[in-house]
Amino acid sequence: MTMQGSRLWERSVLRWRYPRPELRMLVDGPRLRLHHEVREAGTMLPAQAGAVYEIRVLARRHGVR
Repeated sequence: MTMQGSRLWERSVLRWRYPRPELRMLVDGPRLRLHHEVREAGTMLPAQAGAVYEIRVLARRHGVR
């Protein structure tokens, strides 16, 4: 996640990019759902079990509510 939007990288290959800075990130069990306005922009399923929690902690640390 960046201020310019979201990107999903697999090693050195950019697999997915969403250029909206106004994304909302919702935790749904082990998944992260990305929403822009009323539409769902994407879903991520992190490989590591604790990754969702780490992402939320980092987002809050950088001022995301």
